[in-house]
Amino acid sequence: MAQKIIVLGSGIIGANIAYQLQSGGADVTIIDAGGASATQASFGWINASFFLDHDHFHLRADSIAAYRDLTAALDLPVDWCGCLCFENKGDALDAQAAELRDLGYEFTEIDAKTFAQFAPCVANPPERSLLFAQEGAAESGALANRLLKAALAAGARIARGVSATGFEVVAGKVVGVHTNAGTLQADQVISAIGTGTQSLLNSVGINIPLAQRPAVMLKTQPLPPLFQHILVTEMGEMRQLPDGSLMMPAAISHQRDASETLAHAIDKEADISLARFQALMPDVALRWDAAELAHRPVPADNLPVVGHVMEGLYVACMHSGITLGALMGLLIGAEVLNGPTNPTTKRLAPYRPDRFRT
Repeated sequence: MAQKIIVLGSGIIGANIAYQLQSGGADVTIIDAGGASATQASFGWINASFFLDHDHFHLRADSIAAYRDLTAALDLPVDWCGCLCFENKGDALDAQAAELRDLGYEFTEIDAKTFAQFAPCVANPPERSLLFAQEGAAESGALANRLLKAALAAGARIARGVSATGFEVVAGKVVGVHTNAGTLQADQVISAIGTGTQSLLNSVGINIPLAQRPAVMLKTQPLPPLFQHILVTEMGEMRQLPDGSLMMPAAISHQRDASETLAHAIDKEADISLARFQALMPDVALRWDAAELAHRPVPADNLPVVGHVMEGLYVACMHSGITLGALMGLLIGAEVLNGPTNPTTKRLAPYRPDRFRT
């Protein structure tokens, strides 16, 4: 008989896990509380040029490969547009390039003339920049929805507008989920609810230190085609969406941003950010049309939290879920269905929840 598995959360992590589990023969029910999510407001950059340590780099690099396989299978909304990175200069750029070269990550160093061909809208092309041709941009909400549809087409079910409030525990094992619409039974439960993780785990006395870091994502009015690549600048990151609008995080180097509060009201955050990008492209008239606030789930050491916290209850919480989603779906799906194996144990060992236990 198929394992009955409940996946809490329908963002990019939950959607990937649900798809892999259902495809692997499980009987999956997805619980979707609705409301704002980090996935919907994500910048959508799939990359391994940013990383926290070498294990984290390899996890991210392997997830790029997993996304390429998944994109080919499901026709996902991912554009392998590449990335032009010029946030560092001089010695800092040399160090970045040397470390990535040692890790085997492919890149091409380009000069100002070549850069200007790629992004003529940038007024002062950098003398040196790094081109990561293998990186991509996902339309994050559409990507999660496509994965959910694939999971449902494979036989999964979804309960929308339903919030988990706690767990049914028998003899130390989680056997179900209490919700605002009754208790649902399961052989295993997977929590992939981002910033809601800690409050739910409190119901069974489990603590995972988790920050909820605010992120403001801006979108401009639609513009003519300006550039193809993701631009990673000293002013911040930016990409052009299919409708022509520009998307940019308000924070500079948003993947490293550790702020837990906004420095200004959201409209002022947007104005300050837009002014930086306007200085980068003075001949392009920029106006922000939308500013969206989301909270990113960031564990205390900034690394993913993945694994069982008690029998029958598995947690998957991380930033960035967009980059890591495809590989996490594969690894978690395999581990939940078949138990830990050498490959899953090796890849996930640095990210187990018990590292926070004292």
